[in-house]
Amino acid sequence: MKRAWIFGLLLASLGAVGCQGSYTSIRQVDAARYHITRSKQGFFHTYGTVLDCQAKGDEMTCTEISDM
Repeated sequence: MKRAWIFGLLLASLGAVGCQGSYTSIRQVDAARYHITRSKQGFFHTYGTVLDCQAKGDEMTCTEISDM
């Protein structure tokens, strides 16, 4: 029983670490438009997304333009 509990805890901790994401770059296209690159790590692969963001006042609205 103790071994199963330790294995479950190990699997849960790997799942929490394996699904991280980070914003890797930001490029200003014009005065209120930006391209942002985000990369995510799964259990067995890494993938990324390019976002097109429009700044409007204090808010930024983003749409996905490419999935790598």
